[in-house]
Amino acid sequence: MTINNSLSKEWHLATSPDIFPAKITSIEQATKKIKTFRLNFGERSYMFRPGQWIDLYGPNDIGIGGYTITSSINDQGFIDLAVRESTTHPVTKYLHNEARLGDEVMITEGQGKFFLTPELMNVSLTLIAGGIGITPLLSMIRSVDKKKNPIKVFYSVSSDEDILFKEELAPFTIFTVTKTPTDQWNGETGRINLEFLKKHECNFNSHFFICGPRPLIDGLTKELQDFGIPKERIHFEKWW
Repeated sequence: MTINNSLSKEWHLATSPDIFPAKITSIEQATKKIKTFRLNFGERSYMFRPGQWIDLYGPNDIGIGGYTITSSINDQGFIDLAVRESTTHPVTKYLHNEARLGDEVMITEGQGKFFLTPELMNVSLTLIAGGIGITPLLSMIRSVDKKKNPIKVFYSVSSDEDILFKEELAPFTIFTVTKTPTDQWNGETGRINLEFLKKHECNFNSHFFICGPRPLIDGLTKELQDFGIPKERIHFEKWW
């Protein structure tokens, strides 16, 4: 991952962030496999960068889960998460099957090196996601001033039923289905590659933020670099 680390002092976080309580105040079924959660932590100060994730400690010592913040840095008193179901991970199973409004969990502040720095909040951005890799990009999208900061999103999913926040993203997003489109789908199909970006008039002078499975990251970053995009304008996070 290539990240600009020339951060102002207030954007530096502790290497071991505090752990503190938050209350679940909203649970929504966003797609068949993804639920969204709002975690309210009251008036305490909270620091994260658009694109970062948190540790969430499940009740009764069931374990720890890492989940990406999807809300804006401008929101106060809460953060939002979008969590894909799992049949094996204990904290994810708790969130999908047992969590109720009012439950208290323990969380950290933002962590990770895949994020928008203050200076990148004011440049042209191309955001590329595969599947649940859309989650860190949601925070970026919701944090920038889209009237001043041009963005374009490319978002691939296995099925159109998996598209998260479609109506919100539609004005600036190209969607594509890679495996099993429904009969109602009449949009793009196939994976995101250099030719796909050219077809849809990608701004190759922008900064690229890419998140998703390894094949998407490895293939696309190589194509972009071979096309002449400098490494310092390509930022990525791989999901396994």
